[in-house]
Amino acid sequence: MEIINNLKNVLLKSEKPSEYFENLKHEKKLDGFFTELKYLINLPQNEHYHKEGDVWTHTMLVLDEAAKRRSIVKNPFGFMLSALCHDFGKAMTTEKVNGIIHSYGHEKEGLPLVKSFLKRLSVNQEITDYVLNMTEYHMMPNIMAEAKSRIKNTNKLFDSAVEPFDLIQLAICDGLGKIPQKNDSEEFLMMRFSKFTEIMSRPYVMKKDLINAGINERLDEVLVHSHKMRLAGFDKENSLRQTVAYARKVLKIK
Repeated sequence: MEIINNLKNVLLKSEKPSEYFENLKHEKKLDGFFTELKYLINLPQNEHYHKEGDVWTHTMLVLDEAAKRRSIVKNPFGFMLSALCHDFGKAMTTEKVNGIIHSYGHEKEGLPLVKSFLKRLSVNQEITDYVLNMTEYHMMPNIMAEAKSRIKNTNKLFDSAVEPFDLIQLAICDGLGKIPQKNDSEEFLMMRFSKFTEIMSRPYVMKKDLINAGINERLDEVLVHSHKMRLAGFDKENSLRQTVAYARKVLKIK
């Protein structure tokens, strides 16, 4: 319990949480409780994107960047744990292909490691769900920012996130926690987050609207379609009209 309390204190109060973990590394005390972190030591990365060195070094840089932003996120403890855990999967996926180091799929492959680590911490289910969600999606905001993805796609991503604002902050920290720093995504992501927030504040199609329109079966399935219309930016009236047409023509609901 003491080590858990120390960890929480470090993650929520220290200006440079990396110092705590560097000390554990130096004193060879990562075994057992922080085994997943130990796997990141000397684990190579693609030098084109990560001139800072191994995955451990990157994680420590991200952690310190996250400490600068933890006061503005919705879930500070979960956020800091996400920064700590986000690249656990690289220990399982890192390989050299044609002379180039890749870690394809590490964001999803690492979820069992993250889950095991969080179970050891005895955190509650809300924190567990939050960290797993943040870890799974941590790469997508920067990928979408670089591709200048359509609003529909960024809306779908934010809708999949437990806390979309926090996810954006983690992605920004991930970009800043490397050499050279990647710091060109924040403006795009915050602009898209504002648009997502505005869209989600609008009136939307509910079950009672479908029933009033004559749709009385498979309502949950039909609502999934209307939600897609909502994320695409359709107003309630157009969304309802298209959803009813979908229910009649595609689902064959009379």
